[in-house]
Amino acid sequence: MNRRITLADLDSSPHKELIQSLVLEWIHAERLAQGLTYEDYVTDIRILLLTTQNPDRTRAILHSVLDQAKALDKTSAWVEQELKFEGMIHGADRADFLRLDLSQASEVEDTALDSYNERISRFLHHD
Repeated sequence: MNRRITLADLDSSPHKELIQSLVLEWIHAERLAQGLTYEDYVTDIRILLLTTQNPDRTRAILHSVLDQAKALDKTSAWVEQELKFEGMIHGADRADFLRLDLSQASEVEDTALDSYNERISRFLHHD
């Protein structure tokens, strides 16, 4: 069994290099930053890595979210929101969680349905 990734691990190899690489990929995706800084990107990737405990999964999530952001012309603020969402549901059944999230809305509006469809389809071509 692999050792858990800790906060202290994030500042040393190989995690530090992974984080820097993923941040650069996010920056090169050229999504409108909307006030996000380099440090915000670093923090978001660090949190995702700590949550997933898996460098490959962290990379796959970022790539899927960035691909979707490009296809849907979304901003980096959207990317940040979706990375937090993916971290939050890591380990949960995606479809069940998304249906629960949709069912909790007091009124199902187009934006809620759009978000559901974006999220449910995010990994169709990656997993």
